[in-house]
Amino acid sequence: MAGLTLAALLAQRGHAVTVYEADRLGGKLRRIEVGGLSFDTGPSLFTFPGVWHKVLARLREGSDPLDLRPLPDGLGLHHTPFGPVPLPVPPGHALYADWLRVCAAAAPVAPYLETLLTTPPRFTSPAFLRASATLAHATGPHFTAEGWIRAQRVHPALAHALRTHALNAGLPPADAPALYALLPALIAGHVCRPAGGMGVLLDSLHGFCTARSVEFRGGVKRLDAASGSLTLEGEEVARHDMLVSAIDPARLAALRGQPVHSPLPRRTVSGVAVYAAFAQAVPLPATSIIPPTDFATFRAAMRAGALPPDTLTLIHADGPRLAVLLTAPATARPLTPDHPWVQAQLARVEQVLEVPGLLASASAIGVLDPAHYAGGGHPGGAIYGLGNPVWRGGPLHPQPYRLSPRLWQVGTGVHPGGGIPAILGGALIVDELLAES
Repeated sequence: MAGLTLAALLAQRGHAVTVYEADRLGGKLRRIEVGGLSFDTGPSLFTFPGVWHKVLARLREGSDPLDLRPLPDGLGLHHTPFGPVPLPVPPGHALYADWLRVCAAAAPVAPYLETLLTTPPRFTSPAFLRASATLAHATGPHFTAEGWIRAQRVHPALAHALRTHALNAGLPPADAPALYALLPALIAGHVCRPAGGMGVLLDSLHGFCTARSVEFRGGVKRLDAASGSLTLEGEEVARHDMLVSAIDPARLAALRGQPVHSPLPRRTVSGVAVYAAFAQAVPLPATSIIPPTDFATFRAAMRAGALPPDTLTLIHADGPRLAVLLTAPATARPLTPDHPWVQAQLARVEQVLEVPGLLASASAIGVLDPAHYAGGGHPGGAIYGLGNPVWRGGPLHPQPYRLSPRLWQVGTGVHPGGGIPAILGGALIVDELLAES
């Protein structure tokens, strides 16, 4: 997504742009077919649509092709060990007062979050400094999501629900920046999805590129940043004035012939995505979330590359389509539907949601696992690549956008966490920096 967005933006400026793709366009956002039904893979929620509108404005697109629709249950029902928690918490709920306190603590950041997602992180930028200072004031002395949540002193059920969203950074709450603990309060009432499914975003970005004469070619075997040359299959050499990598930084290093070291404790999480097709609509809410029972145990397992006793599970139901997304360590381990751990997690889903035998009634099941995501070049299948210290995470952009005079980079491993808004925002940032240079 980052590469396609940036390609369209650069072509809009009049540059001749070529996109090299070894597999299928879209990265983790793509479509697969299971049981005759089409499933969108990758991100399942669309938040902060204002970032998308900034992309449209810079492309001078007069209409929005996505037709974004709010999800009726927001971030969904969180089935915590202390009881179910809907986010946002509705008025009249026993946790509503605690929820209002969390929202009040996060509220100052709301006007600045879009700035943090779309503004180059420079200490010479007044806008970035104001936004960063506001975020620092809201998070206070708490660098991690876990620290901030503990300081709020809310009911254990709400605290547990908030902890699940630290994993939007690909890291457990004790390792994730404090910002991710604030996100539920900032986005719970503004969660959308395109009316035609998330794949419409991929279609739109591809359409923007083709309308601006972007060329698409096959994959790259080697890269020489100094000369701007790419060696393709068949040893063909292509030369360009500027190169931008939208792949994982570890894979980019390998293409440059550099040593790659990705210690397991620093990897963000991977996943097992189970897509099930049914003959009839699935009798479940649009979004359900089952967090780990204990986040400390979960964190220890992720850092050791071990399968946790239970894991964060997201369940999305859409008519006869059901997606069950299990969080797993980034070890590139193949995890099939009949693996004992996968079976145990799916049984937990059926027990918690009180739908015994649900998956047994599916007409077909497809799975994407850590081995699949590792095939895309992410270390061990780590969805956001390598993790970073909390003080260098989130909007403080730990990876340099410019690696050498001719080589830039963008994407999930560079502008980590936050899903679609961070990826689109990162493309806007690199487009702006390239224009200045």
